[in-house]
Amino acid sequence: MDGMDKLYLQYKSVAMYSAVANAARPLAELITAPDRLHRISSAAEVFRAVADSGCDSTGEWIAGLVLADDNPFSRAAARGERISPKVKAQVRNELLTFKQLSLIKPSEFEGDASGFFPQFGFGGFSVTYDGLVQSYANSGCGILSGADSFVYRDGMFKTAAIRGERLSDLKGYIEEKYEIEKNTKSFVDGLPAFHTLLYGERGMGKSATVRAVAGEFCGRLKLIEIADIAELPELVKRIRGLKQKFIIFADAVDLGAWEANRAATDRVLDAAPDNFLVYCTIDRARDGGDGYGGQTYGKAELALFDRFGLVVTYLSPDSDGFVDILKQILRSRAIKWRDEYGSVAELAARKKGGRSPRAAKQIADLIECTYAQKRCD
Repeated sequence: MDGMDKLYLQYKSVAMYSAVANAARPLAELITAPDRLHRISSAAEVFRAVADSGCDSTGEWIAGLVLADDNPFSRAAARGERISPKVKAQVRNELLTFKQLSLIKPSEFEGDASGFFPQFGFGGFSVTYDGLVQSYANSGCGILSGADSFVYRDGMFKTAAIRGERLSDLKGYIEEKYEIEKNTKSFVDGLPAFHTLLYGERGMGKSATVRAVAGEFCGRLKLIEIADIAELPELVKRIRGLKQKFIIFADAVDLGAWEANRAATDRVLDAAPDNFLVYCTIDRARDGGDGYGGQTYGKAELALFDRFGLVVTYLSPDSDGFVDILKQILRSRAIKWRDEYGSVAELAARKKGGRSPRAAKQIADLIECTYAQKRCD
């Protein structure tokens, strides 16, 4: 048995990283390709896969697949669990196989196809067992290792960009933002921190604050937005024990949906926070005569407040506060304030049904557009 035949058998014996082996199939099939046509086809697949990965060589490509793979070994390493000697030996053998595969050179198979045989880069596989264990502990495995923000829906993770402005871009609500930022910093620093409820009318900046705070701590925690509060317990099972820290963000939760899943969600919130915190926003509907300043809450709301260690309430700004937010936004856009903007703001707020940072931003957009048109004229 020559070296190439042995390497192909080693490739077929890959068990733990079977998904990686499947992705690397075109590279392995160069060894067994029966004729020139099959060799060229396999080499073309390898070239395309390396290019799609953004890597320069087969070794870098395969290493990226290994580091992101989700398997029993990578999950155990991510949680700091004991690895059995048999699993450890199998993983070491598979890493050696991938390294040897990465050393396959196109020139060994091009034959009389020289001149048009796809010349993929080779080599560059530098993953070691100890380094792999450390990588999983630091960054996690599977899809959770590849980004800092995710959406969790129907039991599946999907990567997502952290939306919204930086915290300094959000105007007003200084104390509210400070409370959430301070709680998050305590969490990432390993100090006591609390599950947090952000409560108030729509458009006050609750969601934007959570996303902005997550962005401030990018690299030290991961944000997971959950689409259905009923999936919270299952999500917690998926991430519990991982070395990374997570903010689970339930945005604009309906009180009825919360009540329907109350028993399961209460168990999550009552447990001592481990590697995650739950941040939840709930919109308070305007209730007519009593207004927001009356601070009256229903039984469901009061019961919900009791579940969170930290409740941050976003009150609707008064007229002066609303104008101040608008001034700050315009100042950040280098637009000089005019007294007439105050009257415009108040009139627009009435039409929109209330004062809020979102309404102030929309008014600022209108003013900026008008300002730009006048400059052009």
